[in-house]
This record gives sequence, structure tokens and C-alpha cells, in this order.
Amino acid sequence: MRWSRRSSVSALLCFTLLSTHEPVAAALQHRRLKLSLGYHYSTGTYGTADTTEIAYIPLTAKAEIGRWGIQGTIPYLRISSPAAVVQGPNGPIQTTSGESDGLGDILARGLYALPPPAFWMPFVDLIGIGKFPTASRGEGLGTGEFDFGLESEFWWSGGDLTPFLAVGYRFFGSPPGTNLDDVFLGSVGGVYRILETVNAGLLLDYRGAPSASSGERLEGVPFASWKVDAHWSVDGYASAGLARGSPDAGVGLQLGYAW
Repeated sequence: MRWSRRSSVSALLCFTLLSTHEPVAAALQHRRLKLSLGYHYSTGTYGTADTTEIAYIPLTAKAEIGRWGIQGTIPYLRISSPAAVVQGPNGPIQTTSGESDGLGDILARGLYALPPPAFWMPFVDLIGIGKFPTASRGEGLGTGEFDFGLESEFWWSGGDLTPFLAVGYRFFGSPPGTNLDDVFLGSVGGVYRILETVNAGLLLDYRGAPSASSGERLEGVPFASWKVDAHWSVDGYASAGLARGSPDAGVGLQLGYAW
């Protein structure tokens, strides 16, 4: 089982790489808890005339039992931006002019994993997402509205290389005076096992534009994961913006402990 690489942090671009090479029977019977702390930074115009900088620090807890999984994220957020609607780590943010920081929107995810009916078919992860409006709209840290999403991730376990494809749809709540459109999400990429404890990969990540002013978001993301020992892991990534609504560049690091 593996969590979607948007997990927060598609700007969260938060790409959490769990064990992609477990035997199928073990993956469907295992129990796992994991805590992680990340730091994610991006900078760019995000489709506006001026530069926006976003620092995102999520504390994430996950629990997996067999085919089921649940995840919760409590983030700290700091934004320096003009007044605009930008595509933040987990959806649109209605920013205010200047610098703001504080509690971001809390995220909840649920997952159900389907094994392939035939060896050549993909594993399928079905994911439901809820965003709770805990970030202050007045401080320019969120929209102040609930968001919901549905995603499916398809991945093929074939030796050292694991290709994957993800599609989804996000339903955005619109704050007063602003109309936000629901958007399509999609990503494609692959993970390669370099060593028994080291994976690396490349992801192309797309998000539709929630408003005409923000533009579409498309990023190329190389990433890597190191399983330090039976408990500790380190994940990292860099990103390059390829569309008007993207940040120009981003980096992220995440430290996790599992048992």
C-alpha cells in the first residue's frame, strides 16, 4: 500500500514513499503507524504579477490496517504574497498583501487498497480527502471553506521499477466574494529501487485552475526516499514549475518514524 504522492503536499508537495515492494499478502495483512514532520518551501508568481513565497510545515500521523488507511495532517503555514488567489499546498489560498503565518488547514485522508485481479494489472488505491478550514482567511492563510476530493492511484509493481498514474477531482468551497471552480487533478511518474533502502523517481503533477486569475499548475518533481532503518525514513524532493499557476521552484524534506 502506498499513499498518494499529493498527500499534502502536492505542494505539500509532500511525496511520502511507503514500501512499494512488499509481497502482496504481507501488504494486505500488515499493521503500521507512522508519524512524520516535513518542511516544504516554494517561490514564484503563481500566476500573479508579484512573487509569492510559501513555507509549509506539516505534522502527519498515519495508520494502516490491511487494506485500510487513514491519515491526518496539522500544518503550520507562512506566506509572503500580494493579495490574490494562489494554488497552495492543498488547494487555493485567498492571500492578503504582506506576510502572514499560523495554523494551516487540517487535512484528513482515507484510503482503501485493491489488489490486482491478474499479475499484469495495477494495484488501485481509492482515496477520499477532506480539508477543514482551520486556516484564517482574514490572515490570508486559507479560504475559510471546506474542500473535498476523490482520487484514485494506479501502480504496477514490476521488479525494481514501479510506474504509477493518479487521477482525481477536487470540490472547492468558495469564500464570500470569490467564485472558485472545482478542478481535475492528475499525475504520472515512476519509482526506481536503487538500493534495498533507497528509492528515487520522477513525477509530473497537474492541477486545474480554480480561478481565471490563478491559472493551471503543472510541475516536474524529482524525488527520493531513504529507509534509514526499521523505523526511520527520510524523503526529499525538488520541483520546477511548468505552467503559469505554478511556483517557479520548490524543495521539501520529510522525516518519518514508523512502527
